Formats: sequence, C-alpha cells, structure tokens
Amino acid sequence: MNEEKCGKIRRRHVLIKALGIISLALLMVSIAGAESFVYVTNADGNNVSVIDTATNKVIAKMQVGSNPLGIVATPDGKKVYVANFGSLDFPGNTVSVIDTATNTVTDTVTVGFFPYYGVTVSPDGRNIYVPNMGSGNVSVIDTATNKVTATVDVGYHPVGVAVSPDGKKVYVSNLDSGTVSVIDAATYTVIDTLNIVAPFWIDVAPNGKKVYVANCLNDTVSVIDTVTNKVTTMVVNDGIYPCGVIKVNPKGTEVYFSGIREGINETRWNKTAVYVVDTVTNKVIAKVKVGSLFTEMVVSPDGAKVYTTGGKTVSIIDTATNNITATVDVGDESFGIAFANFTASNITDQNTKTTSAKKMPAGFNLMIPIIMIVFYIQKRST
Repeated sequence: MNEEKCGKIRRRHVLIKALGIISLALLMVSIAGAESFVYVTNADGNNVSVIDTATNKVIAKMQVGSNPLGIVATPDGKKVYVANFGSLDFPGNTVSVIDTATNTVTDTVTVGFFPYYGVTVSPDGRNIYVPNMGSGNVSVIDTATNKVTATVDVGYHPVGVAVSPDGKKVYVSNLDSGTVSVIDAATYTVIDTLNIVAPFWIDVAPNGKKVYVANCLNDTVSVIDTVTNKVTTMVVNDGIYPCGVIKVNPKGTEVYFSGIREGINETRWNKTAVYVVDTVTNKVIAKVKVGSLFTEMVVSPDGAKVYTTGGKTVSIIDTATNNITATVDVGDESFGIAFANFTASNITDQNTKTTSAKKMPAGFNLMIPIIMIVFYIQKRST
C-alpha cells in the first residue's frame, strides 16, 4: 500500500472520529435541551402561574378551583395536580388536573374536604396522594384514569404527605393529632402511627433511610428512621420554630425548611427565612431571608436552585451561594409550587398557547446528516 493511499485512510479515520465527537456533543446538547417550568398556585386569584425557568418569566396562567394551595407534577412533566382548598364558607373538595402540553384544565377530581398543601406523587407517577385536612383522610388518585382508587383514614388535620423512593410507604403528618401515619402503599392501610409534636411539612431523604418532619410548636425537626420507625430530634436553636415547609435536596446532603420565631402570629410570620441544615452534622449552616409570608418551596431536580413562594413573588435561591438571584412577580398571592420537567416531545409553545409538533431540542436535527456522512465515509473506506 503506497504512502498516498495510507494518508487518505488516516484522514478518513480522523474525519470519522471528529464527526463522531461532534455527534456526541450535539446529543448532549439535545439531552440538556429538555425544558423545565415551575407551576405556582395563586390562592386569591384562583389560578396557577407557569414560570419558564430559563427566563424567569411568567408565560401562562390558567384558572382552577377555589383557593388552590397544594400542587404537584408527575415525574414525566405531562400533568400537574392542584388541590383546591376552598374556604370556611365553601369548603373545597376537588383537585384540578392540568395538561402541561396545552396548559389547560382537562379534568376535576372529587376528593375529601379541604385538600391541603401536601399533595404528592408516587415515584413511578401512577398515584397522587392528597391530604384532606377537613376529612382526616388521604385520597389516592390513579393518574391514568384520574379516579380516586382508595381513601385512607389517618389522624386529625393531615397536612403533609411524603412517599418513600421505592413507593412502598407513604408518610402523613397529622397536625392536630400530633402523629405521623405510615401507610402501606400496596394495601392502603395504616401500619404504624408515630407520636410527634405538631408535625407539619414532611419529606423523605433520596436514599429512603430518613424522613424529616418540621415541628410547628417548638424549635426542632423530627427525624424518622424508616427501618425501625424510631424518632430522633434535631434541635434547630436560634429561637426558630420550623413551622412550615421542609425539603431535602436531591443528594440528601442538605435539608431546607422555613422558620419563624417563637411561634405563630402575624408579626412573627413576617420574619420568615429559609434555613439550610447539614444532614451529617444536623446543624444550621445558612439562613436566607426571603421576605414575608413564605409559604412553600421546591428544590430543582439538579439541586442547583430553590424556589420559594410568598406574597406575590417567587424567590429563586442559588444553593451554591445561598443567595437570592432573582424574584418573579406572579401577580397574585403565591402559595404552592411544583417543578415540571419536559421532554422534547411534550414541550408547548407556551407564549402562543399552541402545541409544538414533536419539537426537537437544539442540536438534534443536525445529528442526522452528520451520522449519514459518517456512514458514507465509512462505506467509501471499506
């Protein structure tokens, strides 16, 4: 084989490698091209705002039921479920189902009275668990049919729900009973009841080994060992009552909770902040002031940001620096909040309210001709 022919072969191999690297890079871009949106319940407006996390702009609003509080998105980002709490005069007992492809309410599910903040989805996306504060039970909604398939009696005023990562156990905080109910998700029966003082929000660590419960009447967070159901206490100190939402980051290394000083009243609610706890040392390592009436929060799937609701704004915290990097005006009093991730095939052009026909992420369309070129060069080489 002469030197000229060898040179051609080497150049072809180099070109194939280069095109392969470009294709891989474009594939990574296409994977990263999946979009995310934050859905926020606005109780006084009876609506839900949609925030584009890329621009931090409200791009859509849709009307739901009366006084919407709790909200959750299915893992595939295709549906959002909104608990309509209602009022004392007109108790709410419905959950609105939003199709995220069109941002329209496609179904309304009847549940118990006063469905609260802690509405939660199972890890496989098959079931929605709704704590009915006024009925003392939890409704289980099948996401395939949007029908209630089970109702589980728990304690007085259930407010928070968390599901283990394997989906086998459901933990429910019962505020006025001072208990946490442990439900077997296979049989929908309560298999254990744990005594905890004024439990409010509740969340499970990503590895499923611990459940964190915010206690509303003292300066502690209860930690449940999910194997033994033994309860230990983490003292927050600083005169803080963690009477509010509690979330664990995706790595399980930090717990975020809302704190108020020395109990509940209007003045002290105005001194709210996000407290960051190291799960190894169980010590508060940071405090982020987010303004008055801080009500809910959600951690982004990558753990890079925390979104909090309160007043008519949503605050966005950078978890690397624990600083607020942006605020979004939603126009109405914001309460519940949920993160919805979208794949390329179900992203909607939210601004025009028209569904994109299989919109491909950036870089994907260029991959096809590059792959064809690689095959052509390889064939010529052969």
